[in-house]
Amino acid sequence: MTAANPAPARRNGTGRNGHTRVTKAALTHTTEAVIAEAFGVPRRDVRISLADDGGALGVTASVPLPAPTLLQAARNPQDVQRGGGTLFERAEKARSGIRASVARVTGSEVGRIDIRLTGMHPPAERKLA
Repeated sequence: MTAANPAPARRNGTGRNGHTRVTKAALTHTTEAVIAEAFGVPRRDVRISLADDGGALGVTASVPLPAPTLLQAARNPQDVQRGGGTLFERAEKARSGIRASVARVTGSEVGRIDIRLTGMHPPAERKLA
């Protein structure tokens, strides 16, 4: 899968148009980085696959989610809202940001984004001094 540069090509001295291609590997690495940033996890923890989605870039992502444990959430319910809401709310918010960022960085139209939450990384509990 490659994406063509949407900007018009300029003619060089030979009268030929040039072109720019973005490889699937470049799209994959860029999309992984955007998703990692959206979820606040290291890029190495993100797995994605790309596919054609009716001419747009379809993304399937597997990513862990930083979230409080159930015990932490029960002790401090306000931490759930401060952390971005429920798992579904956080995934939907991330999906919107991912779509905009990938389109802005790669120039590709982004279609469907499927997110699989593969686990949770609880934040460290505060220790009393």
